[in-house]
Amino acid sequence: MESHDYIIQYKQDDRWRMHRLHYHEGIELMLVLSDGGDFFMDRKMYPLRKNTLFILNANTLHRDENSADGSIFRRYVLHLLPSLLEQLSTPRTNFLEALRQSGACIRLSDEDTAKLSRLFEKLRVILPPAFGSDILERMTLYEILLLVCSRARSTRKEHGTSNQDYNRVQPVLEYLRRNCTEKISLDDLAERFMLSKHYLCHIFKKGTGFSVMEYVIQLRIITAQQLLRQGANVQEASERSGFQTYSHFIRTFNTYVGLSPKKYAKLYRQGERYEAAPAVHTPFSIRPDKKILMPGGM
Repeated sequence: MESHDYIIQYKQDDRWRMHRLHYHEGIELMLVLSDGGDFFMDRKMYPLRKNTLFILNANTLHRDENSADGSIFRRYVLHLLPSLLEQLSTPRTNFLEALRQSGACIRLSDEDTAKLSRLFEKLRVILPPAFGSDILERMTLYEILLLVCSRARSTRKEHGTSNQDYNRVQPVLEYLRRNCTEKISLDDLAERFMLSKHYLCHIFKKGTGFSVMEYVIQLRIITAQQLLRQGANVQEASERSGFQTYSHFIRTFNTYVGLSPKKYAKLYRQGERYEAAPAVHTPFSIRPDKKILMPGGM
């Protein structure tokens, strides 16, 4: 199993807050191990409570905010690329489709939380390359996915409270997701939704925490990463992801991902683990695919 297809992390923070909504290019599973704070996901706000499992689909905007009382926010986070889920699936058991349909917040029993925590930790521990180590890794992933999908199908989903600021821009977000590779201007967007350009920018920033064009650029970066992983060359990825010039694509990809498109594709093909450039700070959670092996933040 190629470890660059997933990211596994154990995190603990006090007074943690994500000031902006962000999203990932794959499926995210977050198992909450402590009480306190709130989690915004897909137009709804949910309380962060122990034994809660969040299942986030690709490109689902979300943000968590820890309580201000200094309590420690503890959780496991597992990111899974669609390509990995397809690889693990069978004609009868389609993990990718099951998780896409299950995007939700569910409450687990103490027993299920303990079992899932053990599996996450088992996956997180470094296994030296040896006979059978890849099979053990695959078996652990299967156990996690079978447990999560089973509970998602049988457990009542939690209902969050609506976020009005986000609801107002939801139609715009959906349009941008469907058309991010096309030429997009603020003037055309404002006309399509019958809003003034100034008001559109205002409500979009208020609802998501970033500008319209920041969001478009991030969608294009995700598209380019997908194309590069599928074997497209850098020029093709630039053109098909919606960037107007090759130089702009190279510069933007370097800024958001932390390395060049060519290097990203090469490392993905080799299955190597690597770190993003530490000086790169973006308003999103996009970074090179890697397996994190030590506890701590992103």
